[in-house]
Amino acid sequence: MSFVVELPTPMSANNLFFNVPGRGRVKTKAYENWQQTAALTIVAAVRADRRIGGRVSVKIELPAKCRLDIDNAVKPILDALVRSRRIDDDRNVASLTVDRGARGDLTTVTVDPFQPRPQ
Repeated sequence: MSFVVELPTPMSANNLFFNVPGRGRVKTKAYENWQQTAALTIVAAVRADRRIGGRVSVKIELPAKCRLDIDNAVKPILDALVRSRRIDDDRNVASLTVDRGARGDLTTVTVDPFQPRPQ
């Protein structure tokens, strides 16, 4: 069983955290707000019984007009999938595809159970 969800396009991974003396890296307020919005969007769109445990494949399709470096879009999206409890942990992502081409302003995320390629 897989699921597909449309999310607001994330901010760059370069802008997720800032350093606080004595505390270390801390989430920016903008990232905390985006992550909460994205997680709530996922929870509303994907029933809990469609949750995928174990290894997963993730496909991220950014809007065609998005100027974000595609590698900087990955972390916030995977973090939102974990926060929403629709995947166990982002270390279980065994396959990841990211491209540009989605219509409109939203990012499309597809999550499937991981299927190893036949050898």
